[in-house]
Amino acid sequence: MPTLPATILGYTFLDTSLLRQALTHPSFVNESRESGLTDYQRLEFLGDAVLGLCLADLLSQRQPELAEGDLSRLRSTLVDQPRLAELAARLDIAPHILLGRGEEQDGGREKPSILADVLEALIGAIYRDAGFIAIRSLIEQLYLPLLTPAVAGVALNDPKSELQEWLAAHHRPLPTYDLTGEVGPPHDRRFTVSISLDGQVIGAGEGRSKKVAQQTAAKAALELLQQS
Repeated sequence: MPTLPATILGYTFLDTSLLRQALTHPSFVNESRESGLTDYQRLEFLGDAVLGLCLADLLSQRQPELAEGDLSRLRSTLVDQPRLAELAARLDIAPHILLGRGEEQDGGREKPSILADVLEALIGAIYRDAGFIAIRSLIEQLYLPLLTPAVAGVALNDPKSELQEWLAAHHRPLPTYDLTGEVGPPHDRRFTVSISLDGQVIGAGEGRSKKVAQQTAAKAALELLQQS
């Protein structure tokens, strides 16, 4: 069984029970005989909100030249599952996650969805343990290096708009977005959207909202069209 790290994300917990909860996958709770265990889902829910608030505060201060729509799109790219999973991998969180035997054998330690969820849970746990100022400082350290393109004045375009512009330029019809999946509890709903052009599926995406799923699908479709 993985041991609890003394420090994680550069932070040392005062209440180590919060740290353990943030690292505990539901599969571990289901398979464990230990009583009183709690998985990370409630902390993940909290961490998602804390991360969104901290980034909104950070971006609004660091990017005064950007319009509200651009700020929203930038924040969305910084909190999507691939980005969170990439950060979690870089921070070496995976070895410390408590997984059930079945999930472990299924490669759960490398799943982007689990890595992203645990990172958000850790953010929620640190907020609970140390408060807003501490977690905002930590998030600023994690995310400031990722803001370089925006700081340099790179234009931000959402994939749906880029796709529409590409199709118009190539005299192609508008695409169709279809909701193809919806799973998870109300506080952690995940949506899957497919995008079709001329009756053929050209991309698919997943996200915590239909809008994010559509943007992810549009990005995949645009990449496919640009390569063809």
